[in-house]
Amino acid sequence: MPIWMQDLLIALVVLGCIAFLARSAFRALQGKKSSLAGCGSCKGCAPTAPQSTTKPATERIAFLPADMLVRRRTSSINK
Repeated sequence: MPIWMQDLLIALVVLGCIAFLARSAFRALQGKKSSLAGCGSCKGCAPTAPQSTTKPATERIAFLPADMLVRRRTSSINK
C-alpha cells in the first residue's frame, strides 16, 4: 500500500472521529439524545417510584474468635 494511501486512510479516520464528536456535542447542547450527554436529558431525571416500606431481609454476620479458627489436633494421628 503506498504511503499516500495510508495517510489518506488515517486522515479519513481522524476526520470521521472529529465529525462524530462535533455532532454529538451539538446534539448534547440542543438537549437531544447524545452519546456525550449520558441519558440525553438536560432537564433532570424523572422522580423514582417510592420505595416499599418493608425492609429487606438482612444477612446475619457472625464473628468467630481466632481460637475457633485454628484446627484442633486429634489424638488419632498418634495411634
